[in-house]
Amino acid sequence: MHASRRGALKTLLTGALLPSLYPQKLLAAGYPERPVRVIAPYAAGGTTDFITRLIAQNLQDELGQSFVVENRPGAGGNIGSNQVVKAAPDGYTLLAGSLSTFALNAAVYRNLGHDPLVDLVPVAVTTVVPLVMIVSPSMGVKDLTGLVAKLKENPGKYNYGSSGNGTSSHIAFELFLEQTRTQATHIPYRGVSQALIDLLAGNISMLFASPSVVLEYLRDGRLAALASISPKRLKALPNIPTAAEAGFPKFDAYSWNCLFAPRNTPKEVTDPLFQAVQRILKKPAVLTQLEEQGMLPMASATPEMTRQYTRDEFARWVPFVKTMNIRLD
Repeated sequence: MHASRRGALKTLLTGALLPSLYPQKLLAAGYPERPVRVIAPYAAGGTTDFITRLIAQNLQDELGQSFVVENRPGAGGNIGSNQVVKAAPDGYTLLAGSLSTFALNAAVYRNLGHDPLVDLVPVAVTTVVPLVMIVSPSMGVKDLTGLVAKLKENPGKYNYGSSGNGTSSHIAFELFLEQTRTQATHIPYRGVSQALIDLLAGNISMLFASPSVVLEYLRDGRLAALASISPKRLKALPNIPTAAEAGFPKFDAYSWNCLFAPRNTPKEVTDPLFQAVQRILKKPAVLTQLEEQGMLPMASATPEMTRQYTRDEFARWVPFVKTMNIRLD
């Protein structure tokens, strides 16, 4: 992880310890006065869905209105994103977006139907989701160094899965191959669950996945984790080294989740939402649930820090993904 990015992430990950810079009186502005729809642009049951429902339930407790999660999967998250972009900018339709929907898709899809930097307002980043290098035990490797050695000895022989072309798991593996100067064949799937089925069956050899979807397979030994791509060891996987500990300090791959609102949504709406999320991310019960699933709460000190973080992420990932020449309609 580059020093500048490591510093920015550390600031956000420890932001919950900083004093609030926005007064509680903003909550008196009248929002929300009726139920709020939160569009999750992926199918139910995945990492984004888990995070979204956890935050939505706690927003209801904090702000006194229902936050109703609606799953609108399709087109890599673009269908749900476009639904929010077209909604009234009044705070009653929000997007549970991610690194993929905000930045990666902008480099992959020929026509998103919107401009993320213009049409969406980042309200609050909620979590960073580290990725974990998962391999089949049949690979016969115990660490990242052993995996890289095997890939170099057998260029192009092994294949890896992803949850789809242009997704964070795909981009992460391509970045890994680039930095280690190795080769492997990409097998895209329609979601990580399908990729896991083939990994368990031995049809693919490797996969980057979020911890929550592989914990049960790691615990019973059906799969092996070589490293978590995280600034620190995960409480969910305390015996798994970070990439830096495994000898690859420059490798950095992850996803993140963020609440977005349509552009022109007023600060009288976004600031109370921001403050509510910061309080949620300080709750011990919420922290425990996130950490048990291998996720890192990502509190911010100010709304501007959230907006700057998402802009920086867009600037980092879009150029790299474009070099991969993945173009989807």
